[in-house]
Amino acid sequence: MNKSSPWVSANKIEECLGIDRKTLFTYRDNGMLKLGPHYAAFPETRSRNGYRWNVKAIEKHLEKQKKLSAVS
Repeated sequence: MNKSSPWVSANKIEECLGIDRKTLFTYRDNGMLKLGPHYAAFPETRSRNGYRWNVKAIEKHLEKQKKLSAVS
């Protein structure tokens, strides 16, 4: 993936938004985050650790849901 890709690892989401891995996967499992706009499984994905996450889409969605303070 190139640097301009919006898709990042779960570790990067934690770094950017302060959401730990367990919470991120809870949001995915309970349907708060949706396949497509919020996370994706690319051809190289072999386990849930391989999912890629859209930082901007997740940030916007969680702010809307009041699950995340505005990140500047």
